[in-house]
Amino acid sequence: MSMRILIADDHELTRAGLRAVIDREPDMVVVAEAGTAEAAVERSLAGDIDLAILDIRFGPGMNGLEAAGRILERAPTRILLLTLHDTPEYVRSALAAGATGYVLKDAGREELLHAIRAVGAGRSALPGDLLRKAMAPTVGPRPDDLDRLTPREREVLESVARGLTNKEIARDLGIGPGTVKAHVEKLIAKLGVADRTQAAVFAARARP
Repeated sequence: MSMRILIADDHELTRAGLRAVIDREPDMVVVAEAGTAEAAVERSLAGDIDLAILDIRFGPGMNGLEAAGRILERAPTRILLLTLHDTPEYVRSALAAGATGYVLKDAGREELLHAIRAVGAGRSALPGDLLRKAMAPTVGPRPDDLDRLTPREREVLESVARGLTNKEIARDLGIGPGTVKAHVEKLIAKLGVADRTQAAVFAARARP
């Protein structure tokens, strides 16, 4: 019986490309697609999905890590994250969510198919270099980690440190709440902190 796969990505061309690769394999078939994390959760919980391939970043709303956690709480579906993000922080978050597969979007066809088969069989598929970095002891962010942030991310961090909500930050900076959410997720990953509260504490301590 072929492995039944769900592809969840907010880019239609990405989903089409993945489907074209997967549907050529005799032991796997794409049975569903989703353009949002919420739709991926709903479809996975409806049954008949053996493996869900999730992007980490979607538009406004739930992200792929949150979706992975919700799916794994209530369904036997296995999770493979396919993403552009190559930071150890994201790998740690993926493992914490229960995902056993993590593949970068610039991976080759064979690497992707190997990961799908491994995760589908109950094994892990994680880039060795990223896994080693993710498992290395962490001592928290350092002041020079601020240099890794873009000017916009630093603006958002300062607003987070002031206790503003995403909607308030969006209004102050003239950008959408979804964009703010994306900036917050990215700066959290870059700083290696667990959440926005830790990011705010770090920003306050880093002020001259």
